[in-house]
Amino acid sequence: MQKKNKQKVKRPLKNKIILAVVAMCLMVDIFCIVFNYAKFVSLNSDYAKEIAETIINTCTLVIDGDQVEEYLRTRKRDTEYYVTWNKLIDYRNTNKNIMKLSVVNFQNEGGYYVYDTDLGQDGAFLGDFQPYDSRQEAVKDDLVNYTMERSLVYSNHTDIYIPIKSLYNIPVAYVVAGIATDNIQAEQMEYLLRLVFSVTGITILSGVVLILFMYKSMIIPINTMAAAAGNYAKSMEDEGETLPLEQIHIKTGDELERLCESLKKMENDILVSSARLLNATWNSNHDSMTQLYNKRYYHELLSEIQEEEDLGIIYLDIDNLKRMNDTYGHDEGDEVILRAANIIHQYEEPGFECCRVGGDEFVMVLRETTAQTVADLVKRMRADQHNTLSDIPKDFICRLAVGGAFRRSKETVADVIKRAEEAMYQNKHARR
Repeated sequence: MQKKNKQKVKRPLKNKIILAVVAMCLMVDIFCIVFNYAKFVSLNSDYAKEIAETIINTCTLVIDGDQVEEYLRTRKRDTEYYVTWNKLIDYRNTNKNIMKLSVVNFQNEGGYYVYDTDLGQDGAFLGDFQPYDSRQEAVKDDLVNYTMERSLVYSNHTDIYIPIKSLYNIPVAYVVAGIATDNIQAEQMEYLLRLVFSVTGITILSGVVLILFMYKSMIIPINTMAAAAGNYAKSMEDEGETLPLEQIHIKTGDELERLCESLKKMENDILVSSARLLNATWNSNHDSMTQLYNKRYYHELLSEIQEEEDLGIIYLDIDNLKRMNDTYGHDEGDEVILRAANIIHQYEEPGFECCRVGGDEFVMVLRETTAQTVADLVKRMRADQHNTLSDIPKDFICRLAVGGAFRRSKETVADVIKRAEEAMYQNKHARR
């Protein structure tokens, strides 16, 4: 029973391509989301910070540093104080993300308010004291020395500090702007969700299209060629001379099409080489004139059948062939040989191997046979009306002398051949 050529692939190329595409799409998806989100967060934060700094810088232009020193010293408010305070409130209201706008003077023990735009209960008035919180405590020296160059980030807002200077360019207080981060974080989260859904959707769609394209342009052609190559012997058996790979038509216009064409050429070269090899093998084992097995094959056959028991040997000889060659020439002699070969061919059956072992001698090896079969075959061949091989009935006649023998117990192959040959000579002398 012939085994199936189709083998299960341990790691199909299709799975590898799908895995590679999914991994690539996942990396692209993550990169696009992270990059765009980081860019959005940076731009959003920078935008809010720039607005706050713009408002603070505007405040520093309308706030008189020398007056600030006076207000801190006297703790008294005048008309100019209220005008400036109202301006600060208006500036704060220009952007919803500015949650506080204050002017504070920092000392070692904490900060003293000059202006505060918070009109609620948590708001501060001129001269109110506010101790340092944990974040301010960490940068206390910078605040006191007016070297504060960074923002302080809290859970729901970020504070930006810009100093106010007096007429003599001496810092006297900070304008502090608090940027609310709740709205910004909500906008960032909303943007992140939209970004994830949109980028992931586009990536999945692109990945599916890429997988389908690669499946159609690569996997299907490769599987087609693999199937044709894997079932090569069966295809040749079922379809005769039709070449399995020749039936494949891959028109991808790329290396796969070139590979297919190369396989077709290789297939044709293999068939040509196989035909030449079969022809050479046939010629090495057969006699070119009679198309029977030659003496070389005969000696190889003798080595194979040494242990076979149900073995029969039929020995044949063309009587008067030498005389025919000497009298009428080798052309007539060759014609006699061909007639003898035709007779032998007529008696060929499965298990019979017929060999030309000499110029006028032939041997038929009968395998898996019986003594009765050998005897019957010898009888029929001797009685064949075509046994007379020559058409020149003058001085002599060429006939096919036949002798046979069946292997006896403990008898060698050589003994069987010798008995068959002796029986052939008896037949030859009996007809003369």
